[in-house]
Amino acid sequence: MDRILLGWIVLFWVTAVAEGLQVIVPERTKKAMLFQPIVLSCRFSTSSQQPAVIQWKFKSYCQDRMKEALGMATAGVQPLSKRNLEWDPYLDCVDSRRTVRVVASKQGAVVTLGEFYRGRDITFGEGAELKIGKVMWGDSGLYYCIVTTPDDVEGKNEDSVELLVLE
Repeated sequence: MDRILLGWIVLFWVTAVAEGLQVIVPERTKKAMLFQPIVLSCRFSTSSQQPAVIQWKFKSYCQDRMKEALGMATAGVQPLSKRNLEWDPYLDCVDSRRTVRVVASKQGAVVTLGEFYRGRDITFGEGAELKIGKVMWGDSGLYYCIVTTPDDVEGKNEDSVELLVLE
């Protein structure tokens, strides 16, 4: 009887560890009109009993999307994107080639806005949702929802959504 009980406990523990932290942003791309509100959705599940730290990070485009629209795209970039269909010249580059900043962080009921975003109407909604009261031109780019728990370090702890701000 003890062996059976021990077997179930081990199976339950292995299943819980294999699941780990899972972060999901349901939409890959969101579009918003200039000066309108937007909600960036993010859901997560964890086996941790500790409160999670939720952080949203902004990463600018690797190159300006407007240049392509105006026919001024860099000539060397286009052939690379055709060779590798998974690679996106606007989204895929090292962070040192773009602007990266913390938008907001939340731990329990405490919310902290990143320096660049202080004074703007930015809050957290249900769970890990990020609410931006009025989007600006400079808000176009990638937003990463990152969830950290002290005792659940396995799994996928981040996901991203592209925000396009339109006229």
